Amino acid sequence: MSGHRGRHPVLATVACRLYGLLIWFYPATLRREFRREMLLTFKNAAEDALDSNSLSAVLLFVMHTAIDWCRTLALEPEEPVTLSLLGLGSSDGAGGGCIDSSSVSVSLMLATLGVVLLIAGWWEWLRLTATIMSHHRVV
Repeated sequence: MSGHRGRHPVLATVACRLYGLLIWFYPATLRREFRREMLLTFKNAAEDALDSNSLSAVLLFVMHTAIDWCRTLALEPEEPVTLSLLGLGSSDGAGGGCIDSSSVSVSLMLATLGVVLLIAGWWEWLRLTATIMSHHRVV
């Protein structure tokens, strides 16, 4: 996403690229149909939050995005993949019992943990930056 109109184009670009990576966790059909619209909506909302120059507005936007991302992952399941290690047809569903569904929930849990840790890291970085900057005067 280029051509950011806001006052913080570098931050908006980084946020859009990160969100573009997060979209890859969405189900393929959802991603194919709505990727462009999701990126455009995110870009506009991120620019609005950054342009507000309010830490609370940015944090609220990040929390809303993370919650929405987790909810979308949980409520929009991927179409079940049928796989037969023996090469049997799955027209009646007999050959599709080879994939353990627990691996999908573990992946979702790890992806969610990664997002939570990312948000916590951003929060800590902002807190430390604010502490450091509070001891410096503008000349």
